[in-house]
Amino acid sequence: MGDLNQAWDLYYHVFRRITRQLPQLTSLELHFVSPKLLTCRDFELAVPGSYVPNQPVVRIAYINSSLTVITSKQRPRKLGIRGSNGKEYVFLLKGHEDLRQDERVMQLFGLVNSLLMSDPDTSRRNLTIQRYAVVPLSTNSGLIGWVPHCDTLHTLIKDYREKKKILLNIEHRIMTRMAPDYDHLTLMQKVEVFEHALRNSHGDDLARLLWLKSPSSEVWFDRRTNYTRSLAVMSMVGYILGLGDRHPSNLMLDRLSGKILHIDFGDCFEVAMNRDKFPEKIPFRLTRMLVNAMEVTGINGTYTRTCESVMKVLHRNKDSLMAVLEAFVYDPLLNWRLMETNHASSKCKRAQPSASHSQEQISSELNDSVSAMLHNSATNKMPAASSLENIDGSLPETTNKKAVAIITRVLEKLTGRDFNHDEPVDVPRQVELLIQQATSNENLCQCYIGWCPFW
Repeated sequence: MGDLNQAWDLYYHVFRRITRQLPQLTSLELHFVSPKLLTCRDFELAVPGSYVPNQPVVRIAYINSSLTVITSKQRPRKLGIRGSNGKEYVFLLKGHEDLRQDERVMQLFGLVNSLLMSDPDTSRRNLTIQRYAVVPLSTNSGLIGWVPHCDTLHTLIKDYREKKKILLNIEHRIMTRMAPDYDHLTLMQKVEVFEHALRNSHGDDLARLLWLKSPSSEVWFDRRTNYTRSLAVMSMVGYILGLGDRHPSNLMLDRLSGKILHIDFGDCFEVAMNRDKFPEKIPFRLTRMLVNAMEVTGINGTYTRTCESVMKVLHRNKDSLMAVLEAFVYDPLLNWRLMETNHASSKCKRAQPSASHSQEQISSELNDSVSAMLHNSATNKMPAASSLENIDGSLPETTNKKAVAIITRVLEKLTGRDFNHDEPVDVPRQVELLIQQATSNENLCQCYIGWCPFW
């Protein structure tokens, strides 16, 4: 027994030393990590995400000898690959996360972009979704194309408030000061506390950022227009897809173009709306900070007009979209998620944070628990592809029912029957009702704090 205790003490001592040293590790050298990969040259493999039909294949010439460690919770690696054309391609190597669904979402965005570019109205205004390469390497690791000049809204707002000497979680503090037991209040009481926090804070951080970081008024105007249009496009497409969990760390802003870029597509098909704890009541993120950044016209200008144009294109091409989404839902590599929805929602990352947590802690804990949940699902819960099929090749009844319900719901959205099953509404009315839902304080005040509904 004494030997066992001594062995444990040695192990724990080594573990503590590694734990202390890990945060200081900002780079990895391939010479120590993977010498064989370092010596490889002129691969037959194409650079991930670079393949274009009828174009010369850009192959991997070599992989850079040094990897940068990103200092977030999961500590992903920034990896550089030199292509045979002499260009460098940068990727984020992520572990403990299943990227197969993100890959499918990018394929859907590719179809949507083709539809938008083929429509004269949307093509003239260059309404597209900004995409990036997603290459799953296994069930819990993969490569994500590095998008330059982008920061998350959380990072931008955090930096802005630090410079202005404003508390990052000022709105949350105002709410807890007025109602320490916020979670146990009635809905109308929550609305009162939520609106009190809004009245006593500005919420113009993003608008100020766009203005202060623009070298001229012309550049600012272009960026503001791009911001508004890109936000509107993803609002409509995200609604059709049932995309949830749009907290400030899952939205990025391109500092040069002003376009909004979405990341992390783990919650699709209204999973976030059907979870047990803090189900989302909003169809997409349209909080006051996003609205204020649109400046003078607010919602009732470029944003609404763009939403209507995009939704009309999606309605007209519903058959193409449904074909892709049906393949998405019935894919045996992905539809195990449908069976896991109830299980995952009970364990998911939505636990209410304490009042003492900062927004940064909330977001990092959120991302950490998401990755852990996906990792557990991928490694322990996912049935083999063959086990998802019966002898006759059909899917199990439980998955099939869930898939049919998802497909039916998407079709209702694409035909304007999402608010009234009997009488479809036209596109302008559908957009109006969605915006009302997204901006309703009754809906926003029920979001979990880490979603930052007051931003």
